[in-house]
Amino acid sequence: MSAGLRVLLRIDVVEGREAEFEELWRTHAKHVHTLPDNHGQQLLRSRGERGRYVVLTDWTDEPTFRAFERSEEQQAYLRRLWPLRADGEMRLLEPMDEMTPAVSAATQSLEDR
Repeated sequence: MSAGLRVLLRIDVVEGREAEFEELWRTHAKHVHTLPDNHGQQLLRSRGERGRYVVLTDWTDEPTFRAFERSEEQQAYLRRLWPLRADGEMRLLEPMDEMTPAVSAATQSLEDR
């Protein structure tokens, strides 16, 4: 089943704790990756804004995301995250359209040979 919900999280990390946050996120992401209703996640770091990150994660739908949010694993992660977090926000987004490249960079590279 494809994702029916994309969650955008902006997380501003306390200065000097960026590496700690990145490791915490990667460790937790391995668990999230095993959940059948999670359809992928991405950690992005903002250029030019020290300590600002965006997490994109796709879910089957809002009820499955909300169930995940209430899970003990997620609550434990949040307890570890809060001391690292200076600010942030969460937005729930409904995927509408997606345009993928007609030719991938790898394919284009092979064709150029």
